[in-house]
Formats: sequence, structure tokens, C-alpha cells
Amino acid sequence: MKRGKNGFTLVELLVAMVILVIVFGLVTYLYTRAAKVRKIVVVNSEIQQVLSQVMDTLTYGDKAHWGIIHATGLDNSTQSETTICLTGPTGTLTAVINPSTNPGTVTVQWDSENPVVLDPAGKVEILTDATYPSRFEYYDSKGQRLNSPLSSSDIPKVSFIKIVLWARSRDPVMKFANPVPLVTGVKLRNKSSF
Repeated sequence: MKRGKNGFTLVELLVAMVILVIVFGLVTYLYTRAAKVRKIVVVNSEIQQVLSQVMDTLTYGDKAHWGIIHATGLDNSTQSETTICLTGPTGTLTAVINPSTNPGTVTVQWDSENPVVLDPAGKVEILTDATYPSRFEYYDSKGQRLNSPLSSSDIPKVSFIKIVLWARSRDPVMKFANPVPLVTGVKLRNKSSF
């Protein structure tokens, strides 16, 4: 009497299980890698968006105030790599990178109003360390960089301001990610070009 084959052998089951484990392992690995890449892209996009908003407010002002592009010159206050004081159409503007009152941010103050933090949600940290120095750089009309802090004789010479911002996400998952830079330059109103 011939017996019919009614099931799978132990070897066939083991081979099927090994293939299934390999497939699920690959799917899990690819999913976690895709999730990590997506997180990096989202965080970098968020940093760029915040830096762009900060740069726009510094350069053009906001709905109620003027920005660096409208300034007629530097105020006689002390100018440094992290602080800029400008005179403009309706008073003064003071911008501070990484102020002691709110580290890792940029604040702007128009005249005697309360300072405005340009990243109110605190999504990014503006860096000012030696490796990633966020700063203001000052140039004269010949394109020569002036040393900071500016001397009182150099203040009237400034016609161009370069703004360099380095930032990283405050998300704990991204604490080891490379910082993201944003650089722009602004020519002061009524000043000659290079």
C-alpha cells in the first residue's frame, strides 16, 4: 500500500522559517533606516526654516519694524561678532546672537521695546562656539573685512554686514548631528557697494 504525502517535512519547515526570518529582518532594517533618514530630513528642514525666518527678520524686519537692510549705519554702541546696533528710519535696532538671558537664540530689540526672541518655539540652538561661530562680520565699501569689535573710527566705514548663523536641533535624538549653516550679506542703505 502506498502512502500519500500529507504534510511538510521538518527540513521544509525549517527552510521556510529561515527565509521568513530573513525577509522580516530585511524589512525591519530597511524600515528603521528609512525612518532615521526621514527624521534627519525633517529636522534639517525645520532648522533651515527657523534660520530662514531669523534671517528674514534680521534683514527685512517684521510687520511693525524695520530690518538691517533699512539701516543707515551702525550706532555708536559697541559692535562685536555677536552683537549689532544699528540706526535706521525710526530709531535703533539691537540684535544679539546667544544672549546671556536666553542662550542659544537670537534676540532683536527695537528702541526701548522688549527684546523679541526669533525662535519662540525653541526648536533650534544657535551655536557660537569656536568650531561653529555664528557671528556678524563687518565690511567697508572696498570689501575689506573690519576687525571686531569695531573701533569708533571703523563704525562709519561699515557698508556691508555678513550674517553667519550655525544651528542644530534641540531634539535629543539629533544631538550628535552636524550643525546646519545659513549665510547672507546685507548692504546698508545709502552706503556705496564694493
